[in-house]
Amino acid sequence: MLLGLIAAAIWGLTPVATKVALEGFSPELLGFLRLAIAAVLFRVIAGNRARWFVADLWIWIAGAGLGADFLLYNYGLQRTTANVAGLVINVELISTILLAVWLLGERLSARRVLGSAITLGGVLLVTVDGLSLSDLVNGRRAIGNILVMSAGVAWSLYAIAQRRTAYGHNLFQRMTPIFSVAAIVAAPALLRRGAWTAAGGMEPVLMFIVLTLFGTSIVYWIYARAQQLIDVSILAILLCTIPIFAVLFAWLLLGERLTTVLLMGGGIVTAGIALIATERRAGKAMPPVP
Repeated sequence: MLLGLIAAAIWGLTPVATKVALEGFSPELLGFLRLAIAAVLFRVIAGNRARWFVADLWIWIAGAGLGADFLLYNYGLQRTTANVAGLVINVELISTILLAVWLLGERLSARRVLGSAITLGGVLLVTVDGLSLSDLVNGRRAIGNILVMSAGVAWSLYAIAQRRTAYGHNLFQRMTPIFSVAAIVAAPALLRRGAWTAAGGMEPVLMFIVLTLFGTSIVYWIYARAQQLIDVSILAILLCTIPIFAVLFAWLLLGERLTTVLLMGGGIVTAGIALIATERRAGKAMPPVP
């Protein structure tokens, strides 16, 4: 659970970092470079036994989901705001849990249902603070929000498929072909006119480096390691804390104010996670939901 929260904290930086990076790079080029560079880094660390591509269906499904996620998220974030994206991306909580129950056979206990509901309620409280209905449904932003939600579903497919594959003797050997496939999936988008735009600039380049090293390579390794220790459905709930970390980073790095609503939402999210964290001790007394 600690690894899951660390991953959520790192991903809490990605909406703002992506927004800044998109000022200097096209969404297609940004997504492809992040995936390709991560694949190279994983290949180098994995050693001689690693392969760029393998004949494993779940590897290809995971790579396809990841490549689609990167592109859809970048397209969506171009059209909506970072805080609204932090709200609608939480559709991945529902899609990941449903896929985990269907494809992985994970149990849906009453405690997990209650914990996820409490956690999502706290996230909603935080992310709607200061937002209006027009932020969600107004023209261009509505399209952006749909794209971000689609990215969340694609990412759920990646998370489940990665758990299903048994390829590789270590995580780096497994991640290399997944990110290689994802880069191939994202590559055709580079054929779009203007896709090779790279205006650069100090801040976009800096955020590109942060996204590639921390928001891609390091955080995906942390997430994959967490998958080995706890159920994917629990990880999906933990990742709902991403907007909470985004708010905290905005306060620490940008000087944005913390409101009472934000603090209350953070407390509710913490309560939901604590409920799930104590599931093992209470599991025998709480039968699975039929």
